[in-house]
This record gives sequence, C-alpha cells and structure tokens, in this order.
Amino acid sequence: MSSRRKRRTTIFVFLIFLFLFLVLMSVKNRLATQQNAQGISVMTVGSSVAEGWVDTQGGYLARGFTAYGQAVHRTYTIVRKAQAGDTSTKIEKNYKNWLISVKPKIVVISWGGLDDANAKTPMVAYRSAIHQQVALALATHAVVIIVTPPVTRASYTQFKVQEEVYLDTEMQVARAFHSPNVYVCDVFHQMEQYLVMHHQTYKPYMADGWHPNSQGHILGGQLLEQDLNKLFGTKAITFRN
Repeated sequence: MSSRRKRRTTIFVFLIFLFLFLVLMSVKNRLATQQNAQGISVMTVGSSVAEGWVDTQGGYLARGFTAYGQAVHRTYTIVRKAQAGDTSTKIEKNYKNWLISVKPKIVVISWGGLDDANAKTPMVAYRSAIHQQVALALATHAVVIIVTPPVTRASYTQFKVQEEVYLDTEMQVARAFHSPNVYVCDVFHQMEQYLVMHHQTYKPYMADGWHPNSQGHILGGQLLEQDLNKLFGTKAITFRN
C-alpha cells in the first residue's frame, strides 16, 4: 500500500471515530437535558413534619431542594412518601416497593423523632430501621441524605430529651456506613443555633405543638439549601461507584 493510501486510510478511520464520538456526546447531552426537564427524583420518607404539614409549598424538604435546584439550574422532583403518623418502623412493608416503583436517584430520610418518641419505639428497633432504609436505598444505587427536621415546640418541651436522642442516633447510623453516597444535613441543630444567635424563641415559627408553620419551613428549607450547596456545590448529586 502506498504512503498516500495509508494516509487516506488513517484520516478516514480518524473521521469515523470523531463522528462516533460526536454522536455519543450528542446522545449523552440529550439524555441529560431530558432528565433535567423531567426532574431528578427525590423520594422523601418521614412523618408529618417531613410531609410539609400546614405549609403550602411542600415543607422544608421541597423548599430546600427547589431553591438549591434553581441555584444550580437543575430540577429536583420531590416524590413524597412521608406521611403523618408514620414512625421509622411502620413503613418497613412499603419501603422496598417504593424504591422499586419510584426508582429515586436520591432518598431523603427525615424522621423527626417525635412520632417515635410518642410511640416509645425501642432504640434498637429505631437504629435497625434506619440502617435498613439506608442499606436498601444504597442497594438501588440511590444517594441517601439524612435530613433532621426543623425544631418544634415539642423539641423544647414535651420531648426535649427524647428527640435529641432519636436524631443523634439517626445521624450516627448514617455516618457509620462510611459511604461516599450517604450524607447528613443537620437542620435541627442549625435551627437551634440560629434562634440563639438571633435572640429568638421557637414561637414565631410554630403552627402547633408538633409542627412548624410556613416560616419554620422556610427557615428549615434555607438551612437545607445551604447544606446542599456546601456538600455538592454545582456538581450533580449522583451515586458514586
């Protein structure tokens, strides 16, 4: 084969590879655009506070992810599985089915501790339930974010000691995984600090004894957005193999 023909063959092969590369990148970008348009699915579990009780904008979880998504130009779609009256151990039968049907990219576990404290959930059972929920989500290659809730009146009165224990245990279980796909956003203690720093009581942020009002959800959402920004910046929240 002449040198000229070899050169032509080399150029031809190069152009084929270049064409295939450009097609692949085009498909990849199209899929990313399509996913962003549809929204990155965020499945939330918890009880009434995580459900967004009394808040017209879906509560602190929806507010936090919406604000963060707007800042980084991504759409996060909340699939709310948090329900009033649920406890950490009550959802065991449904949780696996939710993971299968929703196929979330992100699972947010946000037990507030009040329902478990009221039900006197044994700490061994509570710890086991949180561990199982994190492990099952990771098995589906979902990123797991533990988010503690905003404070409530009961945080300072009825269940002041118990709620702290449940929330601390929830965070301990998550951190014990030592996984690059498990994160903790401690809204509860940050909100406590915020109130102290601004010389405020919990009262302006309460709807009733167990639930924040819209102002409480707004503040909780702002604190969550700040945490998400610190953890991920402008990078996509994706599962790391």
